[in-house]
Amino acid sequence: MFMLSGGPFRACHHAINPTPFLEDCAFDACHYKGHRDTLCKAIAAYVTECQGRGIAVEPWRTPSFCPSCPHHSHYELCGSSCPATCWGRTIPEDCASVLCTEGCFCDEGFVLSGDECVPAGECGCEHRDRYYKKGEDFYASCRERCRCKANGVVECEEVFCGAHEECRVEDGVLGCYPAGYGRLVVSGDPHYVTFDGRAFDLLGSCTYILARVCKLDPRLTNFSVLLEHDVGGRGNVALVKKVVTTIHGHTVSMERGRKWEVDGERYTLPLVTEDKKLRIGQEGNNIILQTAAGLRLLYNVATYLLVTIPDTYRGRVCGLGGNYNGDPGDDFQLPGGSLAQSTEEFVTSWKMPMEDGACTDGCNGKGCPVCDATDTAPYSTSDSCGLIRDPTGPFGPCHPWVSPVEYFNHCLYDVCAAGGDRDVLCHSLQAYVAACQAAGAEIRGWRTTTFCRKCSRIFPWSRFNSYFPPNDMQML
Repeated sequence: MFMLSGGPFRACHHAINPTPFLEDCAFDACHYKGHRDTLCKAIAAYVTECQGRGIAVEPWRTPSFCPSCPHHSHYELCGSSCPATCWGRTIPEDCASVLCTEGCFCDEGFVLSGDECVPAGECGCEHRDRYYKKGEDFYASCRERCRCKANGVVECEEVFCGAHEECRVEDGVLGCYPAGYGRLVVSGDPHYVTFDGRAFDLLGSCTYILARVCKLDPRLTNFSVLLEHDVGGRGNVALVKKVVTTIHGHTVSMERGRKWEVDGERYTLPLVTEDKKLRIGQEGNNIILQTAAGLRLLYNVATYLLVTIPDTYRGRVCGLGGNYNGDPGDDFQLPGGSLAQSTEEFVTSWKMPMEDGACTDGCNGKGCPVCDATDTAPYSTSDSCGLIRDPTGPFGPCHPWVSPVEYFNHCLYDVCAAGGDRDVLCHSLQAYVAACQAAGAEIRGWRTTTFCRKCSRIFPWSRFNSYFPPNDMQML
């Protein structure tokens, strides 16, 4: 469509070279497996550039190609750049001179309220020079929470942030936010680090409760995260096969070698659920799930899983991730609350029953790999696992953010168990890279054409805490 000499964009070809847009479109379409919304946005980017130069393009959307608009809106190829909104109903006088733009525009009788089209009589409230949707809760100050009610009426009440919360501004919005987050890591074959920092290994092919709310609180959203292992492959030890998260009435399943599912339906990333409580996207090989309750997951569908929860859940969770009370010494709690006498007892207690009973605790009866100091020594150098802890290496800047000790030890075991397999080494290094990037730490380039080969094009990594941009009704 970009390059067609008789296509809808032909009048723009002389002013804006379509080739770079075509290449970006092809890459995005390939990366997201032909996801139609991604394809439409890539084409719309070229249309925006053309219209920004005052160049008219011809209709290119059809009922079967990039057609959709939200409720109470319709598509226009050349609509107003200054649509009527609830905040300032009149269109500015100088808007007539502004170039048009394509996208979704509110139907007659409807106006924009935030990112939605609502009847003119259903607009929200203006309070201290800010606009809020009808029914929206907001903080006017750190001790004043308000709600926008009908007819533009704002009602406020005095409030205080709860335990493990603090009042601050995030993404331009004042409110009570978690004072911090707990991190649970599963990496390699597989190695665990609980929310409180206790490390252990788990060998087996069963499904386990990784984390769930065990002390209910009406102010907290209930959730559970299940993890399924798969024995085989490298060293005949356990790999992360499947992660199932239940929260906000949704169930999200992410499985190695298969598309992920939401409530039993398969989708192509990225996705925002209709209630906007779940956002799921992908950067590189990493699938990222964010929830309105603050639970977040990063899963590279192979060797690394990161789960973060707000401090508001301190002492209220249980499972293999521990109780998140700040004391790693009591993380091995059984479902009944008593402490396990061994790692094996702890792990078994959080195992989910299997319908066919076909799962094992351990290395599938074939003996687990054993690697002593002599066996692992060759892999402790800076051209192998030692790269993780090298203070002058590419990961050195990350050491103050994420301790390299456990990742280095895990790498030694995994690479040794796999007989020095270079793919295993690269996955182990990538696990530390993912942990560093999720923590917001900078690292230097470490892949080369001969070492853990570079991709032809690398997706930029966004900060994990701000991965998803705000929604916008406009197609563009």
